[in-house]
Amino acid sequence: MNAFIRPLMAVLLLLGGLVASGCSLIEKVDQSLDYVNEATSYVTDAAAFAESLPYRAEQALLDPAARDELQRSFEDMKNDIIQFNDLSAPAFAENVHDKLMSYNATLLAEVNTYLEQLEKNTINLGDLQNSPMAQTLNEITGTLDQLKQLGQ
Repeated sequence: MNAFIRPLMAVLLLLGGLVASGCSLIEKVDQSLDYVNEATSYVTDAAAFAESLPYRAEQALLDPAARDELQRSFEDMKNDIIQFNDLSAPAFAENVHDKLMSYNATLLAEVNTYLEQLEKNTINLGDLQNSPMAQTLNEITGTLDQLKQLGQ
């Protein structure tokens, strides 16, 4: 009986190890897909923010309610940046992630500057389109193709 149980236990342990490593592999694939989806969503949101910014700035010059909406838009973008910065990138996406983190540092500083200016009512909304922030948003948006390739 002992001769039969030992090989059976070895087979069961081996199968258990294979199942556990298979689950780990599936979990890594899920995490990688989650990262690509989160990063793509972030870049898409940043592109929408960049696209709407000139119009919102123009409206904010004319309407205090639009100015409040612009401020909320900056605050939302700031929160998006912070949330994205908390993501961990899988190894295959580290280059794109590092680029985005670098862009985010610049963008976060710009967003904070505009939020302070809005608070103090010293913002020049006309300069917003030609600001370094607009360039940074374009660079962030430029990573979308790279993210799509990672997801394939």
